[in-house]
Amino acid sequence: MFRKLIIGLDWFNTIATKAAGWLATVLLMVMTTVVTIHVICRYGFGYSFVWTEEVARYLMVWMTFLFFPLGHKRGMNVAVDFLVVAFRNTKAGIALRLVLEIMVVVLAVFCVKISLGMIGRGMSTMTQALQVPVGLIYLVLPLSFGLTFLCAVEKVLELSARLAGQRVVAIDEETISTEDHGTDDEDGATLPAVAVGRSE
Repeated sequence: MFRKLIIGLDWFNTIATKAAGWLATVLLMVMTTVVTIHVICRYGFGYSFVWTEEVARYLMVWMTFLFFPLGHKRGMNVAVDFLVVAFRNTKAGIALRLVLEIMVVVLAVFCVKISLGMIGRGMSTMTQALQVPVGLIYLVLPLSFGLTFLCAVEKVLELSARLAGQRVVAIDEETISTEDHGTDDEDGATLPAVAVGRSE
């Protein structure tokens, strides 16, 4: 059961987070172009557009939240992880990471709920320069937290399988080498491998 769920989530999350990452990259390029045009026009020709700062600000918001699920899936988010690293390949370390991922799941659900309410309330408020509903800007929030939720669920299943005695082949930076088909636990017993595949 764990194997099928992990494989399915890994497949979907890999595609979804990569797509979000590429979209965020495009938005970064657009934001850079908009800011560059604004600076050239303002200091080169003495004329500035009223909408450039607002567009750049909202593009940066979207870019940040679109990168977040990809960062979580690959373990690239900023974190204080000295305890996790110290007990990395032990039962205690796996259990600690499992607790942390469960907390991420709960937090993501809460954030999705809050962001949906923000979208509803924001539809009646317009932005100053662009005159578009603020709720449209907030659409990235449930998208970002929803993908983060799925990535966290994938990690919860992964870590649960390892605690149950099954080796889950690494799909992120936390995974150990995938060259062999099993690994030894603390007592030297070989654990069966659950092949998931790599996200890269």
